[in-house]
Amino acid sequence: MAASLVGGAALGPVFDILYKAVFDVARNIATFRSKFVSLKETLHGLAPVFSDIETLSKALDGKDVQIEMFRNLLVKGEELVHKCSKTKCYDAFKRLNYSRKLTKLENSLVKLCQFHGLIQVCWDTKKILVECKKHDKKLDEVHSMMRNMSLMGSGSSVGSSNGNGFTGWSDVPQVPDSVFGFEVPLQELKLKLLDEKDQVVVLSAPAGCGKTTLAAMVCQQDDIKAKYRGGIFFVTVTKTPNIKRIVAEVFETKDCKVPEFASEEVSINQLKNLLRRSTSQPVLLVLDDVWSESEFVIEKLRFQIPGFKVLVTSRVVLPKFYTYKLDLLRENHANALFCASAFKDSTPNVPLDLVHKVVSSCGGFPLALRVVGRSLCGQPEVIWFNRVMMQSKRQILFPTENDLLRSLQASIDALDENVHCNRLRDCYLDLGSFPEDQRIHPAALLDMWVERYNLDEDGMKAMAIFFELSSQNLVNLALARKDAPAVVGLHNLDYIQQHDMLRELVIHQCDEKPVEERTRIYINIKGNDFPRWWFDQIFQPLQAEVLSIISDESFSSEWYDVKFPKVEVLVLNFETRTYNLPPFIKQMNQLKTLIVTNNGFFSAKLNNFQFCSLLNLKRINLERISVTSIFTANLQLPNLLKISLIMCEIGEAFENSASTMPYMWPKLVEINIEYCNDLVEVPAEICDLVDLKRLSICYCDELVALPIELGKLTNLEVLRLHSCTKLAKLPESVVRLNKLEFLDVYDCVNMDCLPTDLDQLCSLRTFCMGSRVGFKPNSVLKLVQLKDVVCDEETAALWESFKEDLGNLRITVIKEDINLNLLHKSLFF
Repeated sequence: MAASLVGGAALGPVFDILYKAVFDVARNIATFRSKFVSLKETLHGLAPVFSDIETLSKALDGKDVQIEMFRNLLVKGEELVHKCSKTKCYDAFKRLNYSRKLTKLENSLVKLCQFHGLIQVCWDTKKILVECKKHDKKLDEVHSMMRNMSLMGSGSSVGSSNGNGFTGWSDVPQVPDSVFGFEVPLQELKLKLLDEKDQVVVLSAPAGCGKTTLAAMVCQQDDIKAKYRGGIFFVTVTKTPNIKRIVAEVFETKDCKVPEFASEEVSINQLKNLLRRSTSQPVLLVLDDVWSESEFVIEKLRFQIPGFKVLVTSRVVLPKFYTYKLDLLRENHANALFCASAFKDSTPNVPLDLVHKVVSSCGGFPLALRVVGRSLCGQPEVIWFNRVMMQSKRQILFPTENDLLRSLQASIDALDENVHCNRLRDCYLDLGSFPEDQRIHPAALLDMWVERYNLDEDGMKAMAIFFELSSQNLVNLALARKDAPAVVGLHNLDYIQQHDMLRELVIHQCDEKPVEERTRIYINIKGNDFPRWWFDQIFQPLQAEVLSIISDESFSSEWYDVKFPKVEVLVLNFETRTYNLPPFIKQMNQLKTLIVTNNGFFSAKLNNFQFCSLLNLKRINLERISVTSIFTANLQLPNLLKISLIMCEIGEAFENSASTMPYMWPKLVEINIEYCNDLVEVPAEICDLVDLKRLSICYCDELVALPIELGKLTNLEVLRLHSCTKLAKLPESVVRLNKLEFLDVYDCVNMDCLPTDLDQLCSLRTFCMGSRVGFKPNSVLKLVQLKDVVCDEETAALWESFKEDLGNLRITVIKEDINLNLLHKSLFF
């Protein structure tokens, strides 16, 4: 019960009263049961937070403004619960009103911790003051400690988006559904991490053996999480490590503001100070995919901090450190894993000797067993025989991993035979355009595929491709909501990742032909080392249709001229704060899609943005870019159809230059903006883009207003405002959007109501909303085209009463998921 959670401190009695009221109503009254169950879980998760703050508050004689804020909120919450308990079940609209208020209560409790960082500040400040009282420190020492903490910065808590736009406490990768043969390694590795001996533990095995999976599994063990309460940080190192980036990822995962490190040494010292200052609990740092030439990374991040431990995964044995060798799967486990992937009920429907031949050809590698198994699932015997023949004839790429690579290559080649998508292999090979271990934004791939393979604009076919590749274990998908319906489509997909070994195979297959014959050219520039063929004029002009150029932070952006007249898709990945676009872009007369991604942690400025001759350019996709340079360049692109801005700095550019957009991009039909946290208001000039059909502004936490002229976009078909948490309302003119088919205001937690004349949206087919958004019944009963409503459980009950009037209305319930179990760990351990 709550008393055992909070005890008898100042907040305890008030908290207990609310907790008991919620507990009793949830148990005895069905009207708001789902809301009360959710609220009870939230209170249970917040209980340790209250307890921790009160413990420190006692040390400061109980004088605390934040405590009073919480007390008032708890008292108001208890009053609301009693009002809800007296509401009649047949009073649907009163139920909806109280349902919204319960949601606001829950969000308010979370916001005090989550969005404003009050709890973190309270904790850090009090901790310093308590230490000062204990040790009688001087005032100037207090000021010094406070100043240092301010310089380090503190970000939002778990549940909010980090700088990459993704959430997560320790960023530990997901574990596959079916894992076999890891029981003993899991226990043995866990014991090494629990003991006090070796500070560095290396988990070593060849590629594709499941090192990352095993490391993720051990990080998710309860006793490991209980020990390393200071945090578990999972960072990928790769073959070309960047220590400043590794440190920045730890800062970001810890939800701290990432400093601009002047040097590698500064970044290491900053991380050491952060870990020492922010926690007295043990910390586990996981360095995934460390190569032999990257061993220095371990030495530099091997801090002499009590309880600090490093788990390393590596393809090689690192003799300096204790190494745990992970073996290939034994025959029984290999068979079990393969059958779980190849057969729906794990029971073979082809001859067993054929199964054994395929399993044997995979060599005990979990990656190969999963990929090959999924690619053969549901296939006739003749395909199985052909696969065995293909794998036996495959060229050996790397002698130490021949079984793995033969199996994987055969599975990739078999994508040509996929009946669901006749360009599936081509789509998969396009993933090689992005750096290893990078989270690929789905919008970037969609922009490639729409122009190259004539996919649909709404992304449904692209989603089918993503799920098909995922079902064959060729990519990993991170979904925003696991239970979201198909109508949400691509916007429910956070990112795509590809195993580094699979990417190596993609690059190898694309590089098999001579450079002058390749349709895809993937270039990785380290420093300023260009490939040799770049300077050989006999190869020019080159025939590539897809060109990807990846450069690191030491690249000087000094380009050498080369000719790519047939390039349709150009993908640029870099890490510098300023980046000169290649001047030879001007000669790419066939360029249709431009994707520019800054893989650093701060927005980058683009130079040389002069593409007046690119008459065929239809799509621009920018990630973590300061877009002011685009507008100041007065970029005249008469056939541009879509622009995507992901995690970009756009606020100032929009304010100052939005008036030029209708003239620069007269045919623009789609704007996609995500995670742009400096966007406060959408300028009115954007409503002069009269051909605009799709406007998506999602996860923009600072957005407070849309232009009142929004109704001028008479051709608008899709309006997405998902998770714009400060947006309070839609302009009344939105009802003039007679062609609007899709409206998404889900997780717009400050939006209380919709325009009164909602029934004028005569073409609306899909509506995504939460219970906090109110509406009048008469305003929806006339929406005769409405087919899909995506909402929470409370709102679904109200929509059920409209089903008879709205024909074949489908209602999909998305379960609310506010995870407070991790909040306490992130803030206080």
